[in-house]
Amino acid sequence: MAGITCAVRLGLWLDDLGLDIRAALKAVAPIQPEAVGLDAFRPELSPRALGQTARRDLARLIKTTGAALAALYADLGGRRLADAAALDANLGRVREALQLASDLGAAHLVVQVGYVPPLQSGAGEQADAAARAALAEAARALRDMSASSRARVAWAGGNEAPEALAEFLRTVDSSGILDVDLNPGAYVMRGHDPLKALQSLSSRVALARAVDYYRGGGEAPFGRGDVPWGEVLVGLSTLSRPVQVLAGCALACDRPAALERAYGRLAALRQNPMG
Repeated sequence: MAGITCAVRLGLWLDDLGLDIRAALKAVAPIQPEAVGLDAFRPELSPRALGQTARRDLARLIKTTGAALAALYADLGGRRLADAAALDANLGRVREALQLASDLGAAHLVVQVGYVPPLQSGAGEQADAAARAALAEAARALRDMSASSRARVAWAGGNEAPEALAEFLRTVDSSGILDVDLNPGAYVMRGHDPLKALQSLSSRVALARAVDYYRGGGEAPFGRGDVPWGEVLVGLSTLSRPVQVLAGCALACDRPAALERAYGRLAALRQNPMG
């Protein structure tokens, strides 16, 4: 089978190295990643602490590596944007992170929005309805932010059934402005078919998180879990837009070596998806 087109760009989440930004960029230089991602809320990258001069310097530093800054990542913690009481404050933090992403030249801000509960009756109905209402309000705000920014907002997928997320986003964002960061490993861990997840969310997928998982279990060394990465890459290559695939790792191991292996495996599969 012929290799996948360069519409699938490969990269790494630098924060998983556990190093400061300069050291992380130096550590991955031999890998020559095509793209990188960073946590918007890491201490040295705090939107509230990083001035305009520092932002320009960091953007230049990343460019000198030859890698594109594919995304910043924003995880607000707790119940995230499902918490109505903290929604305004959390949306303010997202707005600051999105401006930082734009200033640094990142294409996306990936937001860990929170679990979208299903529509149901009975026990938990009131709490679930409140969470869905908060998430709907948040989604509309994220849509508006994304529409007026150079960087686009990508919803971190993988928390709920993919068809449930697809339907929810259709309801709150019929214009299709919000993108999705697909997480095949999270779907496998929760018993969902990652290829069906890609199909359900295909019109919105702009990024994919390359972390391997065992079915129903925890994270696996890349290539040893149950995610069919070759098939996933083929599916991503058929989308009507370029897709950034960023490898990550949260295992207790030699992270630089683990990420290098993951990147190498992804590159090999891009050349020969059935290999």
